[in-house]
Amino acid sequence: MDIVLRGLHVAFGELALLLIIWTIAEVAWGSSRGKVVRAKIASLAGTIFTFASWVVSGMYYVVYYGPQVKPTIKAGPWPWAHAIFMESKEHIFLFLPFLTILLLFLVWKYGDKLGERGVRFSIFAVGGVAVLIPALMILSGFLVSSGYRIAIP
Repeated sequence: MDIVLRGLHVAFGELALLLIIWTIAEVAWGSSRGKVVRAKIASLAGTIFTFASWVVSGMYYVVYYGPQVKPTIKAGPWPWAHAIFMESKEHIFLFLPFLTILLLFLVWKYGDKLGERGVRFSIFAVGGVAVLIPALMILSGFLVSSGYRIAIP
C-alpha cells in the first residue's frame, strides 16, 4: 500500500504542477474568452490535484514515513536528507494549497481583466511561487528517497 500512496502523491503533485503551469501559460498568451475559460479550468483542476496530493502525502507520512522510513534515513549515511530536506518539505508544503487557492481566486475573480498589467503580474507572481515550490519539492523528494535507498541494506 505504501507504493500506491507514494505513486498517487507524486502523480497528483506533478499533475497539479502541470496544471498551474498551464494556468500561467493561458494568462501569458492573451485574454480571449477561450483562454480565460481554460485558465479557470486549469486553476481549479490544479487546486484539486494539489489538495489530493496533500491528503495522500499526509496519509503516507503518518502511516509509513514516520514509523518506518524516517528512522531508517536518520540511522543511515545521509541523515541530513531527513533533517534538512524532509523537515523543510513538511513545513513549506503546508502553504502550497493556500497558494493554489489564491491563484484560483485571482483567475476566477479577475479573469475578465487578464489584459490589465496589475492582474497579470499578480497571477504571474502567485503562479510563479506555486510552480517554484513543487519544483523544489520534487528535488527534495528525490534527495529524501535517495537517503532511504542508501540506508537500506
